[in-house]
Amino acid sequence: MPGFSLVRKAVANDGSLLFLFAEKSASRSLFETYQQGIGVFQRTQTDVPARLRLLRMTSEMSQLIELPELDLTFPLVDSFPDGRILVAGPRCEWRGEDDYDLNGAVIQPDVGQTTRILLGDGISATQIDSLGRIWVSYIDEGIFGNFGWGGRGGPAPVGSAGLACFSASGERIWRFPENAIYPISDCYALNVSGADAAIFFYTDFPICKISGDYELAYWKTKLAGCHTFAMSAAEVLFSGQYNDPPDAAYLGRLASGELANTRRIRLLMPDGSSRSGGELLGRGEELYHFDSENAYRLSLD
Repeated sequence: MPGFSLVRKAVANDGSLLFLFAEKSASRSLFETYQQGIGVFQRTQTDVPARLRLLRMTSEMSQLIELPELDLTFPLVDSFPDGRILVAGPRCEWRGEDDYDLNGAVIQPDVGQTTRILLGDGISATQIDSLGRIWVSYIDEGIFGNFGWGGRGGPAPVGSAGLACFSASGERIWRFPENAIYPISDCYALNVSGADAAIFFYTDFPICKISGDYELAYWKTKLAGCHTFAMSAAEVLFSGQYNDPPDAAYLGRLASGELANTRRIRLLMPDGSSRSGGELLGRGEELYHFDSENAYRLSLD
């Protein structure tokens, strides 16, 4: 796409591949960081809004969608069942009671309308379900507080539960229960399929599936640090654990309360070579591999 750089890859609930592009002159500003003490933090906004385009692809069609200019950094993207687009920034700062970043943008491309909503700081992933609800998972900073949220007079972090569900208008309609068997300290992976959501999270690294009406089911695992997974009714395929090579993955069977028969496997490319890099994303029963030129899909079905 001349004049534009690819800044995000995603998979929608219906299996569409989403490629978010930003104008090259502004793309660097989307990923700026700054150092404070010994920490390096993402900026919450760009100085100048960036012009964006979204390419949506299926096996039957491709659609190029012009998006409005946005000031959201490190943008995440997904689509609603009715064609609206969500672009979200992982970080947002609270500066005062009426002064905080609205880090979600719900865009209606056909009329060029954008509604800004608050999704909370420290987002690890956003995915939209078949009912048009926005599921948001959070890292530890989004749970315990930073950027003005929590402590020193700031409000409780929006993502203090570790997982929350929002309406398209930005209303938080559900959050992970405070009295859950396993509390979330850092949500490593989110997989929304149909109306259901599933997560894999620190500290004990269980799998939790949340049904469309918010019923919870758990499976213990012996894994740690996996950042994405595909999940069917019978099996789960995880990416590698901490410090594993790119071709490592783990396949297990969903049994009564645990992931049973978990074994390490290798992810191979169509030519038989080992997966050596790229990006993995899990959505529903599929695990997707993206590299600089291709996209591949592996299905548990």
